[in-house]
Amino acid sequence: MAEKNNFIEERQQRITDLLSEYGRITVKELCREFHVSNVTIRNDLNELEKHGKLVRTHGGAMASKQVIAEQPFNVRMRKHSDEKERMAKTAADLIEDGEAVFIDGGTTASLVRLFVKDKNDVTILTPSSAVAYYLSHHTSINIFVMGGFLKRESYSTLGASSSNVIKDWNISKAFFGAYGFSVEHGLSDVHTGFIEQKKYIAGKAQTNIGMIDSSKWGKVSLDTYLEAKDLDIIITDKDAPPDMLEAMKQNNIKAILV
Repeated sequence: MAEKNNFIEERQQRITDLLSEYGRITVKELCREFHVSNVTIRNDLNELEKHGKLVRTHGGAMASKQVIAEQPFNVRMRKHSDEKERMAKTAADLIEDGEAVFIDGGTTASLVRLFVKDKNDVTILTPSSAVAYYLSHHTSINIFVMGGFLKRESYSTLGASSSNVIKDWNISKAFFGAYGFSVEHGLSDVHTGFIEQKKYIAGKAQTNIGMIDSSKWGKVSLDTYLEAKDLDIIITDKDAPPDMLEAMKQNNIKAILV
């Protein structure tokens, strides 16, 4: 019996880990993951909900605020690292001399900093101390660090406290990462501070560009900050689901596969 209980605890811990990573998951996906029945998974979800570890949804569960605590930035950076670098290089190629662009503080978009050394007269707005630090040491690019409280897990500031300063600025392009993306819910994130910040920038930018690896397609997190209809370009890897890529095409959203 002890071994069985230990197995249950391990499975439930893995469920909370998956919710921490993806924000939302279905009973069907969990059954495939653990090779157990629907009844077993529903019992697990009910037990975890009792302890505040998740919120039950129709056909699955989503992360509670207790679970949403982020993994450290360097841990998340290692996930899908090759794809992230290819996406970042592709994104940097879209930046033209003389532009003002926004780069968010996620582990994908922030890598754009590595590929802009040869850009001239570019201004980069960012909440990321990692982006600002790298650019200040390796480029002559103009840097505007958006204000707010620093979130240690992501090395980025939260909030839109810089809005009065940049309200009249012309932002050519905005590069966004996300916790999840779907045609119905667009780009979504888990932290209200980041959501507020990204919504403001998305409303100002002439071109909004999403940067998400294939693991985030079909995932929905706490709140949408950019609806699919307001997305101009999405940069992703070649494992992105074909049906969703076709939906992007039908909605006149350009998809760049790397």
